[in-house]
Amino acid sequence: MRELSRYRRVLEELEPVVEGLKRLITLLGLPDSCSHALAVMYVIREPLVIDNLSQLTGYAKTTLFTCMSTFERLGLVSKKRVGRKYAYIPASKPSKVILSRFREVLERGVRPLIKSLEELIESGLKKDEETRVREILENLTEIKEVLIKVVSE
Repeated sequence: MRELSRYRRVLEELEPVVEGLKRLITLLGLPDSCSHALAVMYVIREPLVIDNLSQLTGYAKTTLFTCMSTFERLGLVSKKRVGRKYAYIPASKPSKVILSRFREVLERGVRPLIKSLEELIESGLKKDEETRVREILENLTEIKEVLIKVVSE
C-alpha cells in the first residue's frame, strides 16, 4: 500500500510527462486507456500488477488485461510472475520496438502494395481507374519516403 501512495505522488508530480507520453503512444493507434496505462508504466518504471495499475489509472482490470495482451504482442511490455499474479514491465527500449514495427510496415505493407499498384497501372486500366490508382500510389510513395527516413535515422 505504501508503494501505491509513492506511485501516486510520482504520477501527480509528473502529470505533464504522463500526458505527453499518452499523446505520443496514442499516435501508434492505441486506445486512450491503453496509451494512458503504458504512459503510467513508463513513468513508474517498476513492475506493476493489474490491481495496482487499475488503482493508478482508474481503468477496469479487464480493460487493462486487454491492453497488456496487446502490449505483449507488440513487444512493449513483458510480464513476470509475482506470487499468483503477473507483474508487467515496460520494454527498456521502446524506440527499438516502434522502429521495428515501422520497418515491418514498410517491408510487408507499403513496398509490396506500391509494387502491386505499379503492376496494375502497367497492365492497362481505364483512364478514371488509372487516375485513382496513381493518386493512391503517390500517397503511398510519400508514406514510404517518411518511413524510410524514420527507420534509417
